[in-house]
Amino acid sequence: MADAASFWDREVREPVHTGWMTIEPIRFYINERISGDRHLWPLDWFQKRFPRRFDRALSIGCGTGALERDLVRRDIAGRIDAFDGSAASIAIARRFASDDGLLDRVRYFVADFNRPALPQRQYDAVFMHQSLHHVEKLEKLLMAVLGTLKPEGLLYLDEYIGPSRTFWNDVTVAPYRSSYRRIPRPLRRSDELPMPIQPDDPTEAFRSGEIVEQLAIGFRTEDFRGYGGAILSVIGAYLHLSAMPGDAVEELIVSDRAASRDFYAIIVARPKRGSARAIARFRYFIEPKIKRIGRVFRSVLLPRRMRPRDTSAASTTRDLPKT
Repeated sequence: MADAASFWDREVREPVHTGWMTIEPIRFYINERISGDRHLWPLDWFQKRFPRRFDRALSIGCGTGALERDLVRRDIAGRIDAFDGSAASIAIARRFASDDGLLDRVRYFVADFNRPALPQRQYDAVFMHQSLHHVEKLEKLLMAVLGTLKPEGLLYLDEYIGPSRTFWNDVTVAPYRSSYRRIPRPLRRSDELPMPIQPDDPTEAFRSGEIVEQLAIGFRTEDFRGYGGAILSVIGAYLHLSAMPGDAVEELIVSDRAASRDFYAIIVARPKRGSARAIARFRYFIEPKIKRIGRVFRSVLLPRRMRPRDTSAASTTRDLPKT
């Protein structure tokens, strides 16, 4: 956690990460994928789909606090506890909340995603925005969320659910690189497309490819809104998108829409109850231990060529843009 916290402390002061969602046509595309209306933002959709005020909410991986401030301004949440692993991010979040007069409704603190200590059945809603794919101990955090939500509570994820970092190598990224090279050099940020993983963030996409299946153990999905990213998030982050002609951006969007898998999604889920909840807690507890034993077995006894590989995104490369 220390290395990750150091990365995000630096990132919040001197950002090096380039996003792919920043320009208006892509933002409209994302909004339309989520809500059917290009002008309706994700929280607009959430308020319409789940018209409820949550008296007490928790935000995990709050960063500099934009989500929490929006939630209380909209009165989606009465009070919010919010934590992040980056002390620098929390300091900025507190300052912004203080400037906006919201510190009486939002409480920020520093905590480790992988060592959650959450009270039992305290929250009406838990929000995570682009944070779960940074978590190594998915089972531990999801078990903590399952325990801290009230029986009728909601879990809201706006999350990267694409391939885990171990998927990417020179072979799997090759089709994307071929497409990237066809884009005029002045529009590219580099000669060659880098691996689509933040290299100095040790938590980036740690187990992102497992999020959906792990979530299903302890939660019932109420709504799933995939919003693409299988092309745009891999290539778009390394383009000068704001300088691209409109037709070229549209071609990227068309290719992204045609891809066979969503790398990003909003997922709203409820905690399982009764015996299903008890079984989920047991699975969240025991399965990581079984997997750990399996990893030790494979590393010691199986030749490298026989070890399983992550192929979870292979089918997305067939619809790359011809820009």
